Amino acid sequence: MLVTLGATLAKHSLRTVTVIVTPSKLATVRILPGNRQCSVRCVARYRSGTRVRVSVATLKGATFERWGGACAGRTFCSMKLLRNRRIVARFAPAEPLSSWSPHVACTAIVTSLPTIIGTKTGSNGGGVESGGAFQPHLRGNAQRHLLNPPCSVAVEPSFVEVDGVVVGADWEHVASDGDYTGTLADASRPDIKNPYLKAVHAEIDGTWTKAGVAPPMLPPAGTKIDVQGFVYWDPGHEHQRFHNFSGWELHPVSAWRLSAGGNDPAHALAAIFPAGATAPAGARIDADAAG
Repeated sequence: MLVTLGATLAKHSLRTVTVIVTPSKLATVRILPGNRQCSVRCVARYRSGTRVRVSVATLKGATFERWGGACAGRTFCSMKLLRNRRIVARFAPAEPLSSWSPHVACTAIVTSLPTIIGTKTGSNGGGVESGGAFQPHLRGNAQRHLLNPPCSVAVEPSFVEVDGVVVGADWEHVASDGDYTGTLADASRPDIKNPYLKAVHAEIDGTWTKAGVAPPMLPPAGTKIDVQGFVYWDPGHEHQRFHNFSGWELHPVSAWRLSAGGNDPAHALAAIFPAGATAPAGARIDADAAG
């Protein structure tokens, strides 16, 4: 009887399907059963073996590009849920976003720092490589200082635009390779309590500076900017505090501009950690905000 009960529980155990919409809020995806509407990131749970269907519900001035993760193609996606699945619905603005840098010939994909990083965390609270939405991606020493990074890796876009990020107080030049590095953070997501899941290490590459194609240094700490660059994973720094305990980077940063709607540098960094918010011990941008 115990064997039968165990087999029954295993047969009907719950499985999850995680749907990520990128750029967030540009469109809505419908998940069936349950008719769930998703415009950012949703996790739905069903009994193992349930037939799940995911489709585009609405478009807000956008075009649907393709599915990623467990789905492929451009029509609806249907599957029998026998294990946990992750699906990325990738959209693009109706008007393609051109590069601001004359050196880069790629078309940018609008996304956000939380989408790049994902929600899976390592032992120190930083985002892990498998959790990000851009899979595969640039990574490792061989692709670290590319003067002409590819616009995509396999069929996954690598060139992105992230709007409304806050410049951290830790930007500095690295003497060994000429890189100009620091933190960019998303102050618009107070719902994300873990600061490491809304902040990324970014670099203006020294190779670009030597070639005369790098953007200028960033404005003062706390300034909100829009930025274009390449999604990259650095496996050498994923356990270090200055790197937000994650390997995710925007590297190289190809261009930036001041965000529309004004700037308030005196308060933008503090907005990342509202009063009473809890940050992991030693959070670098938390210290910047407090100081």
